[in-house]
Amino acid sequence: MNALSIFSLIAKYLPLVMGTVVAVEQSVHAPGQTKAQVALNTIQTVSAIAGEAVPEEHVQVVANLINGVVDVFNKTGVFQKLLPEHGK
Repeated sequence: MNALSIFSLIAKYLPLVMGTVVAVEQSVHAPGQTKAQVALNTIQTVSAIAGEAVPEEHVQVVANLINGVVDVFNKTGVFQKLLPEHGK
């Protein structure tokens, strides 16, 4: 897979990955690796239902994208902002 096709895949899946990662973070109370697997399974299932299954050769790219988005959200504090405030 060349660099241009990888960039194309990132552009295609990034909005879906970002939304899925946030939804999983808000609703799944499990270790990070489990949440990453839930996110990947969700993306694959929703894509299949929509009639556009994630090709097997794209799964690793999507998994890496999930990990990258989680890392960026952790480092920028996005997930801290999503946690409900205690005491209110």
